[in-house]
Amino acid sequence: MVLLVGAAALVGFTVSLAARLALFDVFLSLTPTAPILSETNILVLGVDNTSGRLSDTMMVLHVSPARRSAAVVSVPRDTIVTIPGRGLDKVNAAFAYGGIELARKTIEDFLRVSLPYYILIDLSEIEDIVDRLGGITVNVEKRMYYKDYAGGLEIDLQPGVQKLNGKQAMDYLRFRHTDGDFARIGRQQNFLRDLAAEMMKRENLLKSPSLFLSMLGSINTNLNSREILGLSLALRAATELGQIGMTMIPGADLMVDGIYYWKPDELEVRKIVDQLLSGRALAAAGQGQEVKD
Repeated sequence: MVLLVGAAALVGFTVSLAARLALFDVFLSLTPTAPILSETNILVLGVDNTSGRLSDTMMVLHVSPARRSAAVVSVPRDTIVTIPGRGLDKVNAAFAYGGIELARKTIEDFLRVSLPYYILIDLSEIEDIVDRLGGITVNVEKRMYYKDYAGGLEIDLQPGVQKLNGKQAMDYLRFRHTDGDFARIGRQQNFLRDLAAEMMKRENLLKSPSLFLSMLGSINTNLNSREILGLSLALRAATELGQIGMTMIPGADLMVDGIYYWKPDELEVRKIVDQLLSGRALAAAGQGQEVKD
């Protein structure tokens, strides 16, 4: 989903969209790894209207344009953390309490890293974007069926590799009725890879101005136009080279007063931060060593 940003932002700083897209295409061809953006961490939040004001998807993206590498660390939404001014709570409640700034401060304190940038994605727009792309090919791991008559929700997906339309893609991402949040995070990360592959196709990059306008409407970010271009270039290079590491915050189940939480393993969290969010593992990957998911 992060890759939506680079494409969407192309329309935000141009006088003529068509002319800008043509220039961008030439720029990609001539300088596909130009380090416009410095190595940094970016908070990525996805908000789904079906979950109210709670952030449904939380990831920290570490991007190293010079190494042409990136890493994504997913934070389970039930992770118990200290929210500034609120105390102990689930991490996804931070956005409901104080919007993107409180969410950013909460995850900065939790991981003890700097998050100078954020990307907020309206997940309800993803359905339309997938449809405009003509669908996305996904390997559905198992039978997914769930029906909520009261809520008017029906998920009905068969297992196997198949092209999903927008609604089916959102059903795939939302499904969690026979498994936990970790399986769902795994699907989100797989979807991210599949979407990246689809977006990197040349025919989709220049497919339609209306597609990019839709993408622009689905994101909110404090990255400026130049930084968005740099992010897009860096992710394109990392995707092509297969140098994107993905993992999630490890921990254990915790019940408090009948409420479920995910208690992070602090020692393992520190290892992940040191290896993936500091860039050291990415440096190793740039020297030919593998970054483990």
